[in-house]
Amino acid sequence: MVTLRTPVMRDRWAIGGVVWVGVALLVGVVSALVGDDGGSATLWLVLAGGAVGLVFAIRASSVAVLVAAVLVGQELRDPSPWGTWAVAGGLLFLFALRRPRFDAVTAGIVVTAAAMGTAYSPLDDAGGGAFGLVALAVAAVGVGQWVQAQRRYVIAEVGRRRQETERRREEVARHVAEDRLRIARELHDSVAHHLAVVSVHTNVARANLYRSPPVAEQALNDVQDATQSVLAELGAVLGVLRGSEATVATPAPGGENMIDELLLSFRGIGLHITTEGLQHLTSLAPAARSAAQRLFEEGLTNAQRYGDGSVSLIVDNPSDGYVRISLRNRRGEANTGSSGSGLGLRGMEERVHLLGGTFAAGPDADSFLVTARLPAIAPTTAAEADV
Repeated sequence: MVTLRTPVMRDRWAIGGVVWVGVALLVGVVSALVGDDGGSATLWLVLAGGAVGLVFAIRASSVAVLVAAVLVGQELRDPSPWGTWAVAGGLLFLFALRRPRFDAVTAGIVVTAAAMGTAYSPLDDAGGGAFGLVALAVAAVGVGQWVQAQRRYVIAEVGRRRQETERRREEVARHVAEDRLRIARELHDSVAHHLAVVSVHTNVARANLYRSPPVAEQALNDVQDATQSVLAELGAVLGVLRGSEATVATPAPGGENMIDELLLSFRGIGLHITTEGLQHLTSLAPAARSAAQRLFEEGLTNAQRYGDGSVSLIVDNPSDGYVRISLRNRRGEANTGSSGSGLGLRGMEERVHLLGGTFAAGPDADSFLVTARLPAIAPTTAAEADV
């Protein structure tokens, strides 16, 4: 059991106990001086013993209990000097205030035994009042332990509130980190593909500006379309950031033909794409279809940047509640040593894991293979996936 050892000078209850004993000793001194037996050495030994007991009681020493027991016995034999009983009660209170429950109860038993033993001993002609001293011992121990219990409660409550505050702070920090990660993922996935399209068509326009103006004009139109798409994607991301907590989720695909439009845009910049089983994407819930679209964007962008210009996209039949997606492209000779930052692959993996799927990406012979297993019955929104 935890023992509370608050310094006396900062403990109002301990100060009160010290004042209690000090006043009782002062009253005893006055009664010894004005009494008929003021010159008795026994009286002054009792008062000196009370003062010594006060010193040990301040230090919560067991010696204070022994002094209190002796004073109780002396009180029953001879009530002078007056106030001896109050000194014993104060010493016991100070001891119980700062010691564990077992020690305090033991101290109370010792003082009670001293009072009852003295009162009923055939060897001593003790006066009455033993039960009053027993009640005093019980009250001193009870009040001291009650004060200590209240302190434990306050300390425990303060600790609980501190832990709750720390937990909330960590939870807020975690949510902030998750939001930052979601924002980074959305910006990367939404912008990278369109910027790749802009870069390719800008080069086409530059190469044909004088040689073939119609081709250059068409390339610039494609650049404008890609730019508008970037602005629309950024607008969607900003809408997520400005929305309430309940609406912070991955934007769902804009329509059933989004995949076809995406493939068409990549084919427009010269990427040769072969597909198989795209109709199986209809078995995915909106959040899973959105994740699949982002996977296609990132995978095809990487194929265009680091591959030889061709990519194979396969969507398998739903099996065991999952739809398997594979993107394979041969690595281009010029880009063999280029690996990129890896942020796109990390974002793809995070998207899939949020929906409870699996993801793998890496070299496979002379190709680069990306595979993902998305649940056929997925949460309606990414916010539900986080729960």
